[in-house]
Amino acid sequence: MCLSDFAVINVFMKFKHIIWDWNGTLWDDTWLCVEINNHMLERRGLPDTTLEIYRDKLCFPVDQYYCQLGFNYETDPYKILAEEFIAEYTERRYECPLHTGTRELIAEFQSLEIRQAVLSAYQHNTLMEAVEKFQLLEFFDDVIGLNDIYAAGKVENGLKYIASLNVNPTDVLFIGDTLHDFEVAEAMGVNCVLVAYGHNSRPRLEATGAPVFDNLAGVRKHVIG
Repeated sequence: MCLSDFAVINVFMKFKHIIWDWNGTLWDDTWLCVEINNHMLERRGLPDTTLEIYRDKLCFPVDQYYCQLGFNYETDPYKILAEEFIAEYTERRYECPLHTGTRELIAEFQSLEIRQAVLSAYQHNTLMEAVEKFQLLEFFDDVIGLNDIYAAGKVENGLKYIASLNVNPTDVLFIGDTLHDFEVAEAMGVNCVLVAYGHNSRPRLEATGAPVFDNLAGVRKHVIG
């Protein structure tokens, strides 16, 4: 494809700005979260969970998810559980690869002059470390995480970010893997697509009415056509 072809494609591109979720959407860490949850449950003599249960139950704020697994906040306050989770997650996080096609797709979007950003419920400094570890920082105009480890949600950061952009929200696409990502996109007034290989199950995602894809190839087709 020659440069003039890229120019023609860019003129007809549906979206001028893409906002990516990180965990589960670009980074394949769902399996690790389930393993860590099971280690925490086992230490307390509680029944373990499965990938299917995890995807059916995970929600934001995450403290509403932990109580569904049987944790007792009177004996194990959520703050302590979150710190326990993050300690093992931080130690093991680079066992997790990027999802297949991640680098190729964000590089292709960049070549088409689509601006890209990451908006995550992951703590900002550790998010930046991960993005840099995978040598992806060059592809993103902005990388936005939370100020703490408690994963309360990212609506507030999303609203601040969209307000800072000189764009029509209808030209923006949010790509995520959870109901919360859809909620954030709705709050921002932007378009949303969801991927079903991350932290929430396909039936839960489909209930939002947003397009749902099984892989990044489906996302690419939706964006580029």
